Amino acid sequence: MEAGNMLVKQLSFLANADLAGIVLGAKVPVILTSRADNVRARLASCAVASLVAAAKRQPKLALAAE
Repeated sequence: MEAGNMLVKQLSFLANADLAGIVLGAKVPVILTSRADNVRARLASCAVASLVAAAKRQPKLALAAE
């Protein structure tokens, strides 16, 4: 967990990477942002959470074993 946190911070601050954070596994996606996140990163987190929520609403496709 700590190594992942360090990697994200390095990418964000040194490489000017855009980040989006959500927590998976709950009934609904939980948006995870940092106090240091800019508006673009916060909007990206909202967009990813919206996509995950929309994917959960879609009916599951049945895969036929042929």
